[in-house]
Amino acid sequence: MRGAGGAKRAGIIALVLVGVAALVWAVLWFTPVATVKEIRVEGVVNGDAAAISESTGIPIGEQLIRVDTDAAARAAAAQPWVEKVTVGRSWPSAITVRVVEHTAVIHIRATDGEHLFNAEGTEFLTAPPPPGSVEVVRVPRVDAPEPGKLDPDPRTVRTVLDILAALPEGVRAEVARIDAPGQTEVALILHDGREIFFGSSDRVREKGRAAEIVMGREGQRWNVSNPVEPTLRN
Repeated sequence: MRGAGGAKRAGIIALVLVGVAALVWAVLWFTPVATVKEIRVEGVVNGDAAAISESTGIPIGEQLIRVDTDAAARAAAAQPWVEKVTVGRSWPSAITVRVVEHTAVIHIRATDGEHLFNAEGTEFLTAPPPPGSVEVVRVPRVDAPEPGKLDPDPRTVRTVLDILAALPEGVRAEVARIDAPGQTEVALILHDGREIFFGSSDRVREKGRAAEIVMGREGQRWNVSNPVEPTLRN
């Protein structure tokens, strides 16, 4: 009997909880108890926070529970600086948009401006490059570029990015631009005008260490394509 009574009480409690949840849901859905009073955008450094907020399509005054956060995130993801985005409710009256921006690793100059590329080699925006982005010059283009894109040769771009990623911090800080007429002809041009020829991205970490060594030596043009025997170039 005790077991039956306990089960009955548990059933009543469960029904009460369901009823309370339904009541709360109805209040939130049909009354202006919890409405959107603010859209917070976090993580923006280079992008336009106001444009990202507007792109979500969430109106101020909308009932918080009715906001389609997935649709808002998909809309915000179309903003040029946005690499990843999540949209969530911050009860009782705010929407929080959390953004992870693209990092502009390299840029290529064209007649319409500087084309920015992230660490994956994806072109995401034409705009003034932020600090830390390295200009790449003489990079070959594909035969049929996509409209509005530069579409540089992806193999050469990948080589450049691999080299940059492997450079010791002290060398990376001195790189002003990269000359990349082909994936086996890559050279670093330093801020002081000196040149360090890498060739390809083979043995790239060894070449990075060799570059660090020759930067402390006399000579305007160095070749570290064979990192064991760096040589001066004519």
